[in-house]
Amino acid sequence: MWFGTVAKVIRLCCRLSLALALTISLVGCGSEGDSTDSSASTGLPETITIGGAIAKSGWLAPYDSSISAVEQLADEVNARGGIDGSKLEVIQVDNRSDPQQAPIAAQQAIEKGADALFLSSESLTASAAAPVAEENNAINFSLSANEPGFGPPTTGRLSFSANPNVLSEASADATFLNRRGIERPFLFRDTAIIYGKAYCEGFQEAWEHLGGSISGSVDFKNEDESIASQVNQLKKSNADAVVMCSYPPGGAAAVKQIRDAGVDLPMIATASFDGTYWLKGISNTKDIYAALNGSSYDPPNEEAAKLYEELEKKGVDTDVSSVLLTAYAGGQLIVAAIEETGSIDGNALADALEARPHKTILGKISFTKDFHYANGNWPIYVYANGEPKMLTTITPHFLPEYGD
Repeated sequence: MWFGTVAKVIRLCCRLSLALALTISLVGCGSEGDSTDSSASTGLPETITIGGAIAKSGWLAPYDSSISAVEQLADEVNARGGIDGSKLEVIQVDNRSDPQQAPIAAQQAIEKGADALFLSSESLTASAAAPVAEENNAINFSLSANEPGFGPPTTGRLSFSANPNVLSEASADATFLNRRGIERPFLFRDTAIIYGKAYCEGFQEAWEHLGGSISGSVDFKNEDESIASQVNQLKKSNADAVVMCSYPPGGAAAVKQIRDAGVDLPMIATASFDGTYWLKGISNTKDIYAALNGSSYDPPNEEAAKLYEELEKKGVDTDVSSVLLTAYAGGQLIVAAIEETGSIDGNALADALEARPHKTILGKISFTKDFHYANGNWPIYVYANGEPKMLTTITPHFLPEYGD
């Protein structure tokens, strides 16, 4: 008796389930034809979310503020209708300039809906976050990292940078000094992070490739309050130029101590000496040079000048401006890949970026399967009157290899 009752209940449930399934199917079919959801025709969500797992505080914050250029790009894309109707949204999570916080920030950005990620401007911090993006099949760009250790094979194939590699930068700087008749450069190597060590090693390798030799080198750390002994070694050498393999604030303090000691030799610094904020207290900037992707004080092209103008209208500080161009270019590459593929799938986007060069604010950028940094064309700037002024552009023909 109880068995027959149960059977009737089961048959009734099955009929109800079938009816419900047919109803859902019919509703779904009707909705597909009438929906304004862009995903119906392109596979894209109504809103494509770009997450910034970046430094909003700490020493990296002045560089990671370049996320404002990505926000500007999103506004421009949305103003022209989005990507096949999908609008772009930019969200941000603070990693506090801490590599240990970087993966946490990346995960939080993913949980908030990020389909693609921008990571910090420094390789160690960006590399710490990249595996989270990789695990979630999300394309990720550093805002401007160019040190070894970011991208394949270290962090996976979904990591890219629109910034040329630091070894390319070092080679361009060596070529520039060589063309200006420098014969005996002296290296100040900041060993606090890989950036200073990689730059110095790349510079020396490129310099020796050009047939020269260095007059000497010293090590220091970014947090050192005094480099008096290192400056004394510089004075005792027969150097005719200084190569500052460092970054502010410690690198700026080192430059000041060298100038305060009466050493007025020509000096070339890394691209991290972008802007003018670090020049405070440095009396003589006449012969300080740096390879930058560009500067708001002397833009490298009309498109860059327009970007700086638009950002300034919005109250964005464009003093640290080279990284604004790499961030914007990274955004352009993500947008181009999504437009080409009609997808936000990380591997599909990586395939598109590796397949051919793409036009950006920095010119055409191409990637290979094994190298996810931009091509190396470097404008050289001089801080003649306390502001960067573009002198020339160097395309290095020799790329050093870090660790060889």
